[in-house]
Amino acid sequence: MSTATEQSPINFQPDEGDGTMAPGYAVVFCLNYMMGSGYLTLPRAFADAGLAWGLSILVAVSIGATAAAECLLDCMARAGWIAAARALPESGGSFCRVPLDAPSPPVTRLQREAPRPVQLPDLCALYLGDTGYAAYVTLISGYMLGSLWCYAAIFAAALEANLAPSGHVLYVGLFAVFVVPLSLKDLADQKAVQTLLAFGRVVMLAVMLVTALTYLWSMGPIAPMPKRTGTFDGVAALAPVVTFSLVLHHSVPQIVAPVKVRSEFDKNVLFRRAFIGACLLYALFAAPVAYLFGEKTQSAANLGWATYHHVHDASDPRDALKTRLIAWLAQFVVLYPAVNVLATYPLNVITFGDALLAAHRRFQANGEVSATPPSRTSVRIARLVAAVPPLIGACIQPDISSVTNVTGCFGLFLCAVVPGVLSLAARRLAPGPTEHASPLNGKAAAVALVLVGLVLTAGSLAAAL
Repeated sequence: MSTATEQSPINFQPDEGDGTMAPGYAVVFCLNYMMGSGYLTLPRAFADAGLAWGLSILVAVSIGATAAAECLLDCMARAGWIAAARALPESGGSFCRVPLDAPSPPVTRLQREAPRPVQLPDLCALYLGDTGYAAYVTLISGYMLGSLWCYAAIFAAALEANLAPSGHVLYVGLFAVFVVPLSLKDLADQKAVQTLLAFGRVVMLAVMLVTALTYLWSMGPIAPMPKRTGTFDGVAALAPVVTFSLVLHHSVPQIVAPVKVRSEFDKNVLFRRAFIGACLLYALFAAPVAYLFGEKTQSAANLGWATYHHVHDASDPRDALKTRLIAWLAQFVVLYPAVNVLATYPLNVITFGDALLAAHRRFQANGEVSATPPSRTSVRIARLVAAVPPLIGACIQPDISSVTNVTGCFGLFLCAVVPGVLSLAARRLAPGPTEHASPLNGKAAAVALVLVGLVLTAGSLAAAL
């Protein structure tokens, strides 16, 4: 880990123009992956479950999410050992399939110190075989299609509510104009855009927090908290909502690949700080908003600001100005999630497109190792294939409720069960401590992830049905 005199793992550095990025930008990407729009459902879940349960489960799931990310880092390092020991060509990059039937000679110290980047489809093929690979492609396809479909529908619905109510298809087309070009760029090329949109999200959360606290201080809660008949009322629905708000695990390889750090363990620290930051932001945002609106909390919390107001004496010019300012801030809160998904959609398209391309290359190779990196054209085609169908779906069916119920089941499995299973399988195939080793990615943590993930997935599926 870096010492006080070394480069901090989250400091921003000037763009080096070589396709890399400083660790601080990686933290921004982590937050953008997590904070697509699901976090807006947290206040309603907090209101239903109670603030004490809400905050407790938020902290617990944040720790679990950190453990899952560190398990994937550990799996990537072990895959690097195997690839190095089998003398696979470095030029293959993350799309070079690691053959299951190749012998694994002893790994040298030099090979252990030069881990090779591997994508999640490669990890599943290596550790879980063809069945695991097929299962992962199915899971990521279902989750990504549903998530991207929802993002496009959210953007169009926000504009419909504030502009012409009959322009849904037009608004989806406008959304496509912004997100498709961004989806064709690499992560390192999007640093400025992603940082700007992340800053806007922080401003929105700050406005929601300040206005909520101001209203609570001057006028008290708008409505009482929902009545609960039992101690655990609402808790079962809270855990999946919190989990959805912390999902980024399907994109861990894409996030860490371009990051320059002094030590591989700094990547653990990167994810820890990202999840700690998300947990603090969610707690500061969800608890006051849930307490303010109580039983009237909207399923998407920002919609509560559509009717947010103070009572002032209209004859006082200062109060009139204050009223207008509050109205402007409320409009910003209602509309910004539509801008927010402009940042999240391309990030998820990149992950989905890369997974589809890896599957296509694996099918073409008929099980043989492909040492040639994919061309830029093939990468763009794969990302277009990932980006366009959800836009068409949002035009045909704008109601996201039925889509989100099923999508949640895929997301829970991906962010808990898959990292845990991969970690256990990787330890069996390539034993020994890696440079990412920590209590959060040990065997006990992996077992806990699998068990808890299965329970949460089963609960989410039962609710969907």
